[in-house]
Amino acid sequence: MAEHELKEKRIEIVKNFYAKLDQADSSLLDLFADDVVLFFPKFGTAQGKSSLGELGKRFALEIDKIQHIQDAFRFFSDCDTIVLEGQMRGVMQNGDRWPTSEAGSHHFCTVFAFDDLLIKRLSIYLDPDFNLEDKKRVNNYRQVVKSEENKT
Repeated sequence: MAEHELKEKRIEIVKNFYAKLDQADSSLLDLFADDVVLFFPKFGTAQGKSSLGELGKRFALEIDKIQHIQDAFRFFSDCDTIVLEGQMRGVMQNGDRWPTSEAGSHHFCTVFAFDDLLIKRLSIYLDPDFNLEDKKRVNNYRQVVKSEENKT
């Protein structure tokens, strides 16, 4: 298979992963190698498809619905790696929606390493504080726009 064709198939696999994830479709595990290595903030690094299931269970404790905005996906590739920069939104179990007007959008970046057409490594980089409950850090990093009146 030509390199360009392989890249396009891998991008389709990544899109399919997010579509299945948004639908809580457990067949998404079929996209992974049995010994996949997973990284997620606060979860750490784990190996095997069971670690994906465990992370999914932890998400379900907090998140009722999630939607990855595929129209906003940006892909970058190098050899066997696809990097995705994207945005998402969702609803927490308590009904709170995110992102909020306070935080704008909720961006993420994910690195997928492939072995042929199976994902062998998945590293997800995002802030898991979806609904801004970590007020101390939210306030510390918030950009404050000063009005013209306050500049003096």
